Amino acid sequence: MVIHISAFLRKTGGKLFGSRIEFRVRLFNILASAGVCIGFVFTVFDIINNTGAINVVTSAVSMIISMALLYYSSRSGRYQFCYMVTIIVIFLGIFPLFFFLAGAYYGSMPGFFIFAVVFTILMLEGKKALVMVVIELTLYISLFLISYHYPQTIKWYTTNLEMLLDTMISFVVISVSLGITMFLHLRLYNRQNRELEAARKQAEEFAEMKSELFAGMSHEMRTPLTVMSAYAQFAVEQIRNEGANEQTLADLASISDEAKRLAEMADGTLKILMSTSESNETVRRKASLVNLGDVSGRLARLLEPIASRKGRKLTAHIKDNIPDILGNADELTQLLWNILQNALTHSGGNTELSAEAYGGSVIVTVKDDGGGIDASLLPRIFERGVSGKKGGTGIGLSICRDIAMRHGGDIRAESETGKGTCITVTLNGMTGGSDD
Repeated sequence: MVIHISAFLRKTGGKLFGSRIEFRVRLFNILASAGVCIGFVFTVFDIINNTGAINVVTSAVSMIISMALLYYSSRSGRYQFCYMVTIIVIFLGIFPLFFFLAGAYYGSMPGFFIFAVVFTILMLEGKKALVMVVIELTLYISLFLISYHYPQTIKWYTTNLEMLLDTMISFVVISVSLGITMFLHLRLYNRQNRELEAARKQAEEFAEMKSELFAGMSHEMRTPLTVMSAYAQFAVEQIRNEGANEQTLADLASISDEAKRLAEMADGTLKILMSTSESNETVRRKASLVNLGDVSGRLARLLEPIASRKGRKLTAHIKDNIPDILGNADELTQLLWNILQNALTHSGGNTELSAEAYGGSVIVTVKDDGGGIDASLLPRIFERGVSGKKGGTGIGLSICRDIAMRHGGDIRAESETGKGTCITVTLNGMTGGSDD
């Protein structure tokens, strides 16, 4: 029996005062519940002290009205209507009647007048609240003046004990009701502040993410644009000197491929801006088996003519039987492209690309004979914003590191000033990090 009562009270309390309920609705439910308790206590008090039938009936009616409003509002959801009924019937009707029946300004009703004004301000808003508060204050001040000038209209308490009990009961009820109300109000205020702070931080993180995204986007889009520009120049020269041939068609095909990749980059960037979760889902859907030997060979064939026109040499050593790994082909292509492009840019003339299998991993190495990386920068070369090139953005290698980590791998750099740099990428396949 006790368990059933406890469960019923918890269920009822959740429906009336649960944290998911709107603040003013909870406030009204507290007010109506307090009205039920006050009406019951004063009904018992009036019966015990034999204060008269009018007092008993008024207290009982107050309790019944509060109970009816609580039930009706919870069933219908018409809380605004119930607010107004409470103010008009109880605050402007029953409270003034109690004032004359319970000792006027020598009784507890002045405290209930304060109670009424506070709850009116909290329950209503705007001009409606202001108008009702002015009406209440005008009425309550009038009651004080009437009772002072016409004391015969007041039913005074006959003993100090009656006055003491009335004041004590009212003090406890009003204090508890207003205390709970202020507690809920402050808790709501603090929760809203926490939510605003969380939203502010999220907005800052999103702004930072957008800045990084645009910086990365501008860096990454230069890659296909560079290829397209170089191969377009090749095609123009071939047509001008020899006319269109197979090489011209191959160059135009390379331009077409890079244009498609550029379009995919733009589309992916748009999706990231629109929805981070959608972007992550897109990355997972695009995961497939990728052969890094094939990717390395294709990039070598694509970049070799560009390097040759600049008087540099790119040599590829791709071992056979390199296993496929699960990954995002676009990201892995971008990873190897960035490393190769850096090596060709900084090389003294020769760049070597190698790819081989090692256990269950694939190792890709890019080595150049350039000036190398300064020893002070080498430990931080994969951090965003760190660049060994004057005027460099420091974005490319940080993107390479992020892609390698998302694919369960690692990237490291070895360099010696004046002798060149060697970048080694070890990849195992896509992990949960791809969700980042």
